Amino acid sequence: MSRKMAGTRPGRVRLRSGVITLASTTALLCGAAGMASAEESTDGSTTSDEPTATASGSGGTGGSKESGGDGSILLKAEAAAPGKAFFYGERPVVYRYTIDGDRPRNLKIQAVRRSNWRVVKVWRREDVQPGTHKVRWTGRNRHGGAAKKGTYLFRVRTKHGGEIDRSRAKGDDRSFKLYPEKFPVRARHTYGDGFGAGRGHEGQDVFAKCGKPLVAARGGRVQYRGNDPGGAGYYLVVDGRFDGHDYVYMHILRRGRARQGERVHTGEQIGRVGQTGNASGCHLHFELWSKPGWYEGGHPMRSVTKNMKKWDRWS
Repeated sequence: MSRKMAGTRPGRVRLRSGVITLASTTALLCGAAGMASAEESTDGSTTSDEPTATASGSGGTGGSKESGGDGSILLKAEAAAPGKAFFYGERPVVYRYTIDGDRPRNLKIQAVRRSNWRVVKVWRREDVQPGTHKVRWTGRNRHGGAAKKGTYLFRVRTKHGGEIDRSRAKGDDRSFKLYPEKFPVRARHTYGDGFGAGRGHEGQDVFAKCGKPLVAARGGRVQYRGNDPGGAGYYLVVDGRFDGHDYVYMHILRRGRARQGERVHTGEQIGRVGQTGNASGCHLHFELWSKPGWYEGGHPMRSVTKNMKKWDRWS
């Protein structure tokens, strides 16, 4: 069990809508005929695409296949990896696609959430030559924030949003799962004291052998790196990217710690399990702090154990 310091930071380092009046029924009909369903024209659109069957039999991708008299675009192969990814992770998702055709094309590659077929991210590519190409995704949505946990897939569209022919595409692994955090202890482990177990215990203890790797549960910036010999021992505080939470790691070994100010990715090693400070046995004492952060007006979150066990299941 870890002893926490009472109320102090350990080892502080410090358009306007218009109205159109139509003169006649004929004008009204003409106006209605000119209204077409708008397609996504900018990355800021919030429209969703429902899956529809296509003549090619590919199904489940939405949109209509464009072939035109000037030659169709054929998708020959596609694949996304890894199948499990983490937001701002050490290993981003890479989508590779191979197209065939008679000339360069302007394309859109979309990341789509499978639960509602909503486009969450768009890459626009001009003059794409026939051949193999790729895009990388760290989990940021089109508004710059973090995409939600869930299953996603990639798809290729024409410049104007039309579906391309993927009836003969090789590979059926364009889907992947995205998670917001990763369990920090990368070894066999057991759970010890939780929040409130004993005076001032504001986190969750996770026991593992000393020297086992610790990774960033959420990527971000290492805000503090210090030592409190009588309590936390060697510790790190990571300011989580795009969620406002601080992730605190205590009793870690001195060697191998991430540097203060360093940017780390979710799943990237930042230290090793230790027994430094006032600790009984090799373990990580982990705390999760609310906005605006650790000893900056935030508070330690009682949900830390629930969250860690959730991360543990999917990591």
